[in-house]
Amino acid sequence: MKLPSTAEFCEKQNRSFLRKKKMKKTSEKCSNRVDRYPDRGDYIIMMRNTAKKQLDFTNTIDACYANAAAHKLGKIITRADKKGLSGMIEFEISEPRLETNQVDRLVVDIAVSGIVPSIDGWEFVGKLTHDAGDFVAVMTAPGMEIPSKYRDSTGECDHCGRIRNRKDTFVLLKDGEYQEVGRTCLKDFFPTVDVEWIIQYFNYIEEMVDYGEDYDFGTERGVKVRPSALLTSILEISNAVIRRDGWMSKSAAEKIMDRDPDAFILPTAYTISSEMDIIIFGHRAPKNHVPLDITDTDKEIAEKVIDFVRNRMFGNNDYVYNMKNFFSSDTVETRYVPFVASAIAAYTRSVEKDVEKKATKAISTYVGTVGDKISAEVEVTMAKSVSSNFGQSMLYKFVDATGNTYSTFSSSYKFAPEIGDKLKISGTVKSHDEFKGFKSTMLKRVKEA
Repeated sequence: MKLPSTAEFCEKQNRSFLRKKKMKKTSEKCSNRVDRYPDRGDYIIMMRNTAKKQLDFTNTIDACYANAAAHKLGKIITRADKKGLSGMIEFEISEPRLETNQVDRLVVDIAVSGIVPSIDGWEFVGKLTHDAGDFVAVMTAPGMEIPSKYRDSTGECDHCGRIRNRKDTFVLLKDGEYQEVGRTCLKDFFPTVDVEWIIQYFNYIEEMVDYGEDYDFGTERGVKVRPSALLTSILEISNAVIRRDGWMSKSAAEKIMDRDPDAFILPTAYTISSEMDIIIFGHRAPKNHVPLDITDTDKEIAEKVIDFVRNRMFGNNDYVYNMKNFFSSDTVETRYVPFVASAIAAYTRSVEKDVEKKATKAISTYVGTVGDKISAEVEVTMAKSVSSNFGQSMLYKFVDATGNTYSTFSSSYKFAPEIGDKLKISGTVKSHDEFKGFKSTMLKRVKEA
């Protein structure tokens, strides 16, 4: 075997040394890369250990949205679990409770808690979107604030210093220093973590809970939401609207508009639904909206209507069947408001018939002469809103103990008795009328004596 010369041996040893040195450098580089880019589990631990910003907010929504909110939050958390972010967000929905403003409503409290993750001291401040038009859209992470200077961002990355046409850039914060970085450079700060998804994730949860009942839970897949409200609250609002505007059914409104193409008549049920959206569900009132005045009388009528439908409404037709079902529960879906509100008119007609039956047992005669001022102890048999060229007014009818009947028109808010009320009235005889052989005394300037 031929031995290598000294020069050949030295050259071989040198190549071996260089190869080992290169391997060592590569090994050190790989080792550094591993330290710099640990696996997902390590980063999740790092995010939890270094998180500074806490998510902790509670909002109140109507109880009818509780299941939808739980479904949506659960779906978001399931997605987070798949991305290795399990346990970073928790939520709790309270038991339903009564909340009273103008009317009672059933509500639940949604409490959301969690952390906005950070790694090695770097925190997500937010995202800047540069394709929103002539301005930069600023999406701030919960609990953070993006300095106003970034509203004029040109999309330059502070990390690599390159200016190019970027769709999004991200604002990071560490030790009081802000940096705007592009999507590619973001991986140098948060490798193996989908930062954009995390920001959207927290924003989405906060937005959903912050919107409360205004959030459209009904559009979520996999869950159906039927907005509902307390039966008493629906009736209180309905009676207040009817007392103010009168009752106009959908069919009656359509007949008026068929006769007069220029007329625009809204059914009373539409107005009631609009008032419910404002009073119960907290929707923003339209411009020039006049707040609805709900009185103790409206609350009393609501209880009487419920008792009437449940205990004194009889029949075998579809209307009675539906009403019995709607009134069997303390809550009703808001899509059935027209049915529920119509029960007030049904109750009113029933009371009128009862009073008329009492009146027919005696013979009504004219009282006084035209121009006389008279007074009488009476019971209210009708309280009906009517419209005329002079505006909105109320038509009241009364009967006294001897069966004599009286009627009057009034637009005074100071005189507003309800059907069945017993009171002493005074007024001036305006005329003596007769309808189907039934005599009645028309009064004017009536007031409670």
